Amino acid sequence: MENKVSWRLGKMLDGRYEMLSVLGIGGMAVVYKAFDHKLKRNVAIKVLRDDVAMDRQSRMGFRTEYQAVGMLSHPNIRAVYDVVASGDTEYIVMEYVDGINLKQYLKKKGALSWKEALHFSTQIARALSHAHSKGIIHMDIKPQNIMLPRDGTAKVADFGIAQLEETADTNESAEEALGSIHYISPEQARGEAVDARTDIYSLGVVMYEMLTGRLPFDGESVAEVAVKHFTVVPTAPTAIDPEIPPELEAITLRAMQPNPDDRYPTADEMLSDLEDFRKGQTASIGKEVRQALAETDGRRTPTRDGINVITRNVPRISRAGELSKQGYVRRRARASRISMLLGFGLVILFALFLFAFVWNYWLKGIFSDAERMSVPSFVGETVSGITGDENMAELFDFTVVYKADSQHPEGEIIDQSPSAGASRMIVPEGIKVELTVSSGVRLVTLEDYTNRSYTDAQVELQNQGLNVEITLEKSDSVTKNYVIAMEPAAGTSLSSGNTVTLYVSAGPTVTYTSVPNVTGLAKADALMELQQRGLVCTESEITYVSSEEANSGTVLWQNYSSGTSVITGTKIYLQIGTGPSTQG
Repeated sequence: MENKVSWRLGKMLDGRYEMLSVLGIGGMAVVYKAFDHKLKRNVAIKVLRDDVAMDRQSRMGFRTEYQAVGMLSHPNIRAVYDVVASGDTEYIVMEYVDGINLKQYLKKKGALSWKEALHFSTQIARALSHAHSKGIIHMDIKPQNIMLPRDGTAKVADFGIAQLEETADTNESAEEALGSIHYISPEQARGEAVDARTDIYSLGVVMYEMLTGRLPFDGESVAEVAVKHFTVVPTAPTAIDPEIPPELEAITLRAMQPNPDDRYPTADEMLSDLEDFRKGQTASIGKEVRQALAETDGRRTPTRDGINVITRNVPRISRAGELSKQGYVRRRARASRISMLLGFGLVILFALFLFAFVWNYWLKGIFSDAERMSVPSFVGETVSGITGDENMAELFDFTVVYKADSQHPEGEIIDQSPSAGASRMIVPEGIKVELTVSSGVRLVTLEDYTNRSYTDAQVELQNQGLNVEITLEKSDSVTKNYVIAMEPAAGTSLSSGNTVTLYVSAGPTVTYTSVPNVTGLAKADALMELQQRGLVCTESEITYVSSEEANSGTVLWQNYSSGTSVITGTKIYLQIGTGPSTQG
């Protein structure tokens, strides 16, 4: 396979993208590392594999992906810069992530600490919340599709089998069900209709693997693993590692419920519980978890603060390395002791903090013989005159900060902290005072910031003492968040304090249209109807088949059903009858 995909390496795609190396090969597409010679940056390019490019279903799946990712923009979702159809080659230009995927990370480290698992789970939940808000179901959440850049973020990638929620229905068999079998939801495995809760289930499985270092279900065959998703209850994570917080276990097991109605109804609600737990590690996992789970039958699992949370369909744990009744009682007693000691420690820390605050701002002045003085006003004086005064140097410890200011001459003090009149104790090392001093007027010659990231341009301009205003504009030619134009123009000389306006690309204008029903129409009428809706259908999108049931030249089939909302300009594939076969 490597030989079949490496022929593009070293070549230039559309005179812009230099193909450098193969990053990965999937069932439908190849991802290359490339260099964008126009914007001078590394990118990842996803190209439909040559051996499946002629397959209509594969091309439809590829188009589904770029329709999906075109609606998404989130820091925890791999950014898509462009979608290009160049002749027979269709490809997606994506953010190049310098790092590894979560599966590689797990193979390297084994089970993660619960803090690390929480860190990644929260970011994945944020990404799903954004995708679901756009009506996009990922349908293949797994560690291989979670990218980990070097900055510690998590980015959800590969919407290759994503579905628009309004069309997410399937009647495939379990062997053909989409997604990777170890992370697939029970409804996917059974070939039933899916919704956003299928992604929540898969995230639960990923969390289970991060916390325990093992998959909840495994088997000798795909079918065996698929059946286990809706017939077998996984071992409780705390039975594998008692150090896992019960609250995080409860969130994981709720997400993994085989019945979608017992899971979190939305990624937002799951994210809320993860955030609640993160904000207070010893607090309850959130009101919603208790209320939703308290309505179901099951055993009680102790939380860190001793509050019991009902966990549905989790079995009582007994022999073979599982938790006995006595062990359960010991763990509950230990959790109560930890909560009590932690609470006692927090009370002591609060008391010490309160005493220090009262002493510094009230008691110390009452019981101390130290003298106090009012800080004089230094505003309007020259910095050299103040800092060079020996008497001032004995009383004050000055820090000087310079600020470009066209209203005051260079060296004049324009602000101070603390302000004039503030009461401070006289101390041997001197009263600390910060002086803000005018650096006068500086002339800045503007560089050309067009086709550069507006955040980089904004920082550089502000560092030169200039104010920056951002104006967003739609653009079909300039990458989103990059500068289209600037005002004043590059080369203009400005004094500090002046304003530069950056016109920033908000990305291309995307319009949608509804696919009409053209089955049964003559070819000319069908093409005219599609053209009026802004859709594309040429001879290369038409297949002619013989049919006993239709007149010659009549449309027998269209790839999108009537009423489907698609991006204007989408190609529509048709089958047109040629009449009965003449072969005997």
